[in-house]
Amino acid sequence: MKVLVIANSARIIVCSAKKAGYTVFALDFFGDVDTCICSDKARIFKSSHELHELAGTFGEVDAAILGPGYENLKFKNILNNTPKVMEEVSDKSKLPKKLLSMDIPHPETESIDKAHELGFPLMIKPKSGSGGIQNKVVRNEEELSLFKERTDAREFIAQEYIEGIPCSASIISSGEDAVVVALNEQLIGIPSLTGLPFAYCGNITPFHSKFNNQMIQYAKQIALEFGLMGSNGVDFIQTEKGIVVIEVNPRFQGSMDTVEPAFGINIFDAHVKSFDGELPGVKDPICVAAKSIVYADKKIVISQKVSDTLKRCMKTGRAADIPQPGTVIPQDEPVSTMLATAGTRSAALEKVIKSSHDLKNVLKKEKINNPVRKFKVI
Repeated sequence: MKVLVIANSARIIVCSAKKAGYTVFALDFFGDVDTCICSDKARIFKSSHELHELAGTFGEVDAAILGPGYENLKFKNILNNTPKVMEEVSDKSKLPKKLLSMDIPHPETESIDKAHELGFPLMIKPKSGSGGIQNKVVRNEEELSLFKERTDAREFIAQEYIEGIPCSASIISSGEDAVVVALNEQLIGIPSLTGLPFAYCGNITPFHSKFNNQMIQYAKQIALEFGLMGSNGVDFIQTEKGIVVIEVNPRFQGSMDTVEPAFGINIFDAHVKSFDGELPGVKDPICVAAKSIVYADKKIVISQKVSDTLKRCMKTGRAADIPQPGTVIPQDEPVSTMLATAGTRSAALEKVIKSSHDLKNVLKKEKINNPVRKFKVI
């Protein structure tokens, strides 16, 4: 089966597809080393206007997977949730009312204009997207007033600030049924990885808690209510009293990097089969898998040395999302992903944190004004 993946960063989907035996083509914005290795053919795009023309260079494909921002493109046999479903679950200003009607706990949410009615502190976040990068805590009226002065303030919402452990459920859905294949701990705003307090920094799988059954119940309830298809995720905060649903991700999630090795499942293959009504069985974990994302402390240009170092780590399964030499990484943007498996949570986490620390030390020596090297993706 020939599949086309279109995404800003297609690596996680493309490499899963390749492992499952699919012929996979990629249209990718970044052109990371491992994206190119995993795909049978890959092309870099710089504008959405050229996507259909570039897609034509691959010939006929059997299915297309469209990443965030590209879900409204027109292709045959798209294996995504419908644009309508995407909009329903991704809009954080509308989701709370739906969850309230389903009796599922969710932070109280208001428009920026009515944010003061929630009390302080508040979590300010974009109505859709961002991966936590633009999230901000507002602690008083003065800080709220300053935020309202932003020209894009109306693109944000305000939520009751919930403290607890960030976690998620990974679901495979057929529209009429759903299976929770994994529960994951989320790494959010880890100071050794990023300077952004709410940026997504990775996962640890599996996640064990006395509220696991509650997470599974809410995730399945949401999947069935919205008629979700394929691979989807639900983000939670575990508080002392129970589980609070934060948002729904109606697409492939970054947790694939830990779910697949922890449970011995191929998420891409399960995603494709779910469109024919076939769902995977529930499995016991075979190990603990961890993932950490290293963010740039400053603007850097990836040298040949850094790229080669990461390639060596990639070959031993310890790194992914390997930037090409000459790639410019702005401050506070992801550089690369570190991976590990172990018998315990602490051992797996220790491995990825050490790898991340080692990479950070190498990056500190990189200069901003390195010449940008040109490369071609084939």
